[in-house]
Amino acid sequence: MSPFPRFIFISAALTALACGEEGDFARDVYPILQRACFECHGAEKQKGKLRLDTREAAFKGGDSGKVIVKGKPEDSELLRRVALPKTDDDVMPNRGDLLSKTEIDQIRKWIAAGAPWPDGLKPARHWAYVPPVRAALPPESDPAIDAFIRARLQREGLKPSPDAELPVLARRLHLDLTGLPPTPAEVDAFAAESIRNPQSAIRNLADRLLASPQYGEKWARPWLDAARYADSHGFQRDDLRELWPYRDWVIRALNADMPFDQFTIEQLAGDLLPNATDDQRIATGFNRCAPCNVEAGTDPEENRVNQVFDRVNTLGAVWLGTTLECAQCHDHKYDPITARDYYGLFSFFNNTELEADRSNPKTPGSIRFLGPYLDVRDPASEAERTRLTAEIGAVKAEIAAAGGTVPAEPKRARAPRAATPSVEAPGVHPLTPTDFDSAGGANHKILDDGSVLLTGDPPEIDTYTVTVRTALTGITGFKLETLTDESLPGMGPGRGDPERTNFVLQEFIVTAAGKPVKLTDAQADFSQAKWDPSGAIDGNAKTGWAIAPQFHQPHWVSFRTTEPLGSKDGVVLTFRLVQEFGNARTIGRLRISALTGASLAETTPAKVNPEAK
Repeated sequence: MSPFPRFIFISAALTALACGEEGDFARDVYPILQRACFECHGAEKQKGKLRLDTREAAFKGGDSGKVIVKGKPEDSELLRRVALPKTDDDVMPNRGDLLSKTEIDQIRKWIAAGAPWPDGLKPARHWAYVPPVRAALPPESDPAIDAFIRARLQREGLKPSPDAELPVLARRLHLDLTGLPPTPAEVDAFAAESIRNPQSAIRNLADRLLASPQYGEKWARPWLDAARYADSHGFQRDDLRELWPYRDWVIRALNADMPFDQFTIEQLAGDLLPNATDDQRIATGFNRCAPCNVEAGTDPEENRVNQVFDRVNTLGAVWLGTTLECAQCHDHKYDPITARDYYGLFSFFNNTELEADRSNPKTPGSIRFLGPYLDVRDPASEAERTRLTAEIGAVKAEIAAAGGTVPAEPKRARAPRAATPSVEAPGVHPLTPTDFDSAGGANHKILDDGSVLLTGDPPEIDTYTVTVRTALTGITGFKLETLTDESLPGMGPGRGDPERTNFVLQEFIVTAAGKPVKLTDAQADFSQAKWDPSGAIDGNAKTGWAIAPQFHQPHWVSFRTTEPLGSKDGVVLTFRLVQEFGNARTIGRLRISALTGASLAETTPAKVNPEAK
């Protein structure tokens, strides 16, 4: 018998029958049996071979014989059991709340009246599964919502509140639609327009607010809460997981008034649409919001299955408006959800690979983050990137036109300098490796552009040894590029965490023909705070070059030699890249180039060189 007294509300949903004793049973007795008895004596289970959900079975009885004797409540075992004190072993229901005195009296009166049971009576459906019927519009000229409100007020004998003052009304509209209060100027403009035409002023203000970007930002919040959105993993090690493109997609969809069917399809299966766009793939971030447990004791497959459960349950809560979790273990007792239905939904999501894996035998305890990844750039940032690229191109053209020399500065007197020979313009010469070795045993590929791509499972720590032979002369430095690639976690350039694709280059060591090459003047396009590139040539294993938080994009570092290198007969150069920080913070794709000519600082025009003064 049911321990869930909350389901007594079912009585309110029963179909009303004719008046009389049959009506009393449908309204007053059958809901009691449904709430208190059907769990143990219903269609799914019949303890003591007693079933009470159908007329024939209820009057037949069970192992104890007949439990309902028509017209004789004192001889009816059903009434005796429900009237016993809670301390009696025979009391029913044997768990949960006992029947109240009123409920017991209703059963007694029903049996005394001959226990009438109308034909075709079935357990009531939960109101949530009854299709809604459009209500008739009250005879009002107001908009639909106002018409229903006014009709209810009239029935209750109430009158509407007085009209709000114009500043109050403006504030309410702003807060409801955008979550932001109006400025004084906006209130004054609304008040002035309201004096001329109150109805159009309200409509115009609402239209302006609905068209503002803040509308989508405000109304995206409850949806993102339902989608369990966060830029983190959601467990004890709450690392960064960048999902902001999905957040922005929801805001854009709401501001564009996207139809709900399209809003649904793109979030649940946008990547499966023919010729899916990046936006449609981003929309499926709804399913990627599942928490990901990367705690050291987590079993990877158990974590993956828990994520599938999360996706099924969220689908039910958000799109079906119902809880599905009960059906993970059994058919639902009151809602029409079976375990078979549940795992049918489960199968739609049960094709995902592991998103966090600790099973790599080469790196026990380390984490590999897997799963699909999409490299997305913010449109505003992309526009700025385009502008800066054009500006850089113009500066490069100016440098080339200047012949690689610093133009004169007539506005500033400069101390005489000793005459120096003209310097050669800097050159960058990619070096194709003749050999590559990974101390950690990582696999690799040498690509057509001379870069080396690391493949397979990343070791916890590693040291790369790159060997090249070149006939270049006048080598004045070396440039190391850390590049991205689709095969790397999160596109790289690091190999470990796909969310934080960092690496730590602790030492960059060069030998020429077996002799050490002294390096100086370390420069990089970007450096992590306290991880300056000079740390890669200082001989200290506790320092090095890293690139957080600028992940998922290429970077470079350059070093100058203290004296020129090279021979027309060729020279063998060996580069050792020491990366022993741990957690697979190693470079995923790299390319080394030789630099010839003067340094950039010596040949950059004063306009773009802060050191040229």
